[in-house]
Amino acid sequence: MTKVVIVTGGDAAYFPLIEELAQSVRAQRTADEMGLAVIDGGLEPDQAALLVLRYGARVLQVGWGFEIAPARIKGREHLKVLTARSFLDQHLPDADVIVWIDGDAWVQDMAAVDLMAQAALKDRLVVVSQTSRYSDVVMTLQWAGFGYAKVKAQLYKNARRAGLPEAEARLVGDKPTFNAGVFALARTAPHWQAWRRRIAQVLVKGRVFTADQLAMGLMIHADGLAVEHAPEICNYMGPWTCTADERTLVERYIPNAKVGVIHMAGYDALRRDKALTVPIATLDGRVIHKSLRRFAWA
Repeated sequence: MTKVVIVTGGDAAYFPLIEELAQSVRAQRTADEMGLAVIDGGLEPDQAALLVLRYGARVLQVGWGFEIAPARIKGREHLKVLTARSFLDQHLPDADVIVWIDGDAWVQDMAAVDLMAQAALKDRLVVVSQTSRYSDVVMTLQWAGFGYAKVKAQLYKNARRAGLPEAEARLVGDKPTFNAGVFALARTAPHWQAWRRRIAQVLVKGRVFTADQLAMGLMIHADGLAVEHAPEICNYMGPWTCTADERTLVERYIPNAKVGVIHMAGYDALRRDKALTVPIATLDGRVIHKSLRRFAWA
């Protein structure tokens, strides 16, 4: 039987969100059916203990994994989660498949996680592209005269900021960015070592905050490691739509599939305040206002 472990991470401020993710997992799968692990990025001791006792989580006390000067960290210890997760194949030696889900996301339908885990057994990185049918802008350009434009794509900008040669930056310049907030990967896949190598490269001059996502793009687009493009339901970030009975979040466009993983990326205020709501279209043509947090849909 394939052992799948869902992993997340964060600090004390993120704990309410991490707990909601844990609740969403345990509401659908027992600890025997699916593992749960949390990278400690600054949790309080009692928070870590609660995750262990109530949800059967394994709390991982790990380092950054790379030598990073304190002046670059600037007290942001929670960023350790982003670099440390590239070593999950070493931290979780008993896992067959590792599914990463950011702390500001929760699982509405475990079928999406199962889908990603099954695809990961092909030794492919299973991840959602940020270029999709929900993208209003495919690539950011800075227009100049005579129809010329300067590339402002996210991967290209970060690659140049990280000091990568122009030729290497161009390998990712017109390619889609993969959202590293949710992904699945077999523990024995070659991607882990390649990811760490690329993170080490871009950390020399690049931003700590974006190093892991840039490195992910490089190992796919430049190094040619295998990728499986997962559907948006595996990492859904809007536009927000729900069923007419206001109980289930679904995709905006046909076939209006049930969303598997709700990712509240960019909703900083809502992540801090449970009382805040967002406009959500219903399939029968209305607009309601409701929180995206799990408690509102459980």
